Amino acid sequence: MNEAHRLVAILFFFLSACTSAGVASDPHWTPVASASTQQAQQQDPKQGWWADHRWRYATDDQAEAAYQALLTRESPWPEWHQANVVTLPAGLRFEMALAPGQGTDRPGGFGTFDRIPDVRFVRYSLAVKTAWKPQVDRVVTYEIVEPLRADTGTVGPQIDVPANLYLPGGASQFEMKVPASERARHLRVVAERPIE
Repeated sequence: MNEAHRLVAILFFFLSACTSAGVASDPHWTPVASASTQQAQQQDPKQGWWADHRWRYATDDQAEAAYQALLTRESPWPEWHQANVVTLPAGLRFEMALAPGQGTDRPGGFGTFDRIPDVRFVRYSLAVKTAWKPQVDRVVTYEIVEPLRADTGTVGPQIDVPANLYLPGGASQFEMKVPASERARHLRVVAERPIE
C-alpha cells in the first residue's frame, strides 16, 4: 500500500468514526446537552461545563483546576487530545466559517469535516468564541489541492466569558500546520454560502 492509499484509509477510518457517532451523517448535528447541562448553562457557564466534565476528575479541586486551565489557555482541543498530525490528501473537502470582510483567500487555521448549517453550530459545536470571531456570515467549502499537514481531532469546550456562555464543542476539526501565508496555496474554493 503506497503512502497516498494509506493516508486515504486513515482519513476514511476517521470519517467513519464520525459517521458512526452521528456527526458526519447528520448535517444538523449539534452536541446534545443533557437537561441538567442545558439548565445549568442558562444559569452559569461554569455549571454547564461542570455538568459535562466534572465526572472526569477524582476531586472537585482537580475539576476546578481543569476549568481554570481552560479559561487561561483557551485550548481549541479537549484536555485529553493527543496530537494526531497527518497529511490530508488532495481532493479532500472541508468547511470553514468566515467573518464579514474575511476573503476566501485568507482562510483561518481550522476547518471541520462536518457540514456547518448555521451560526449556532459555529458557536456551540465548533466552540468559536465571540472574541475570536465576533461575527460569522458565511461558510466556504474548500478542497485541498496540495497535500496539507494538519492536526486532527475533536473540538474542545470553551467558556465565552463576555457572552456568558458555555460552548460544549464536540464537532470534528483540524488545524493546518502551515504558516498562514501558505494556507491558500493548498486550497481551492468549491462553494460559498451565507448562514445565519
